[in-house]
Amino acid sequence: MSREVTEIPQTKRDIPIEVRRLRVAAYCRVSTRHEEQYHSLETQIAYYTNYIKHNPNWELVAVYSDIASGVHTANRPGYQQLIRDCAKRKVDLILVKSLSRFGRDALETIRQVRKLKRMNIGIYIEIGGLNTMNISNSMIDQLATLDQAESHFRSENIKFGIRHRVRRGKTVLNHTQFLGYTKGMAFFK
Repeated sequence: MSREVTEIPQTKRDIPIEVRRLRVAAYCRVSTRHEEQYHSLETQIAYYTNYIKHNPNWELVAVYSDIASGVHTANRPGYQQLIRDCAKRKVDLILVKSLSRFGRDALETIRQVRKLKRMNIGIYIEIGGLNTMNISNSMIDQLATLDQAESHFRSENIKFGIRHRVRRGKTVLNHTQFLGYTKGMAFFK
């Protein structure tokens, strides 16, 4: 009894992204302009710059970044530039910390991820180690929906906390710019 072995050639998707020749970009985002968020953004940018540069098979395209809510893409120039560069076929792979960094609006995120997949551009989601080119659209849909729900619940919890503090007489005011005065500004010299 003879046994035949059929060799199945590797496809591009089967080769791990770390060893493929790719033009790689990263997208980083923080939601607010608080000092600790600036530090987080700087850390993310430095991390992805070094991560991409230290892979000999990857070419760094750019690290795109924004300080804005992930819900609306109109206020995110870094994101918009990334999408334009993808449309120009300058990018093969996008690295993000989590899908929620890419976007919080589930429908917009799903549309964009599918559009990028059709262009053969993957998004590598570091938390979870997922590459959108290797997972089903339904899985991406679920992840995007969960991210949007998490954002909504976080917002509701913050609003609840603020209402609760107000009822107890402990209000939170914007103390850096209040009644036309800016904290730390010298008015008399």
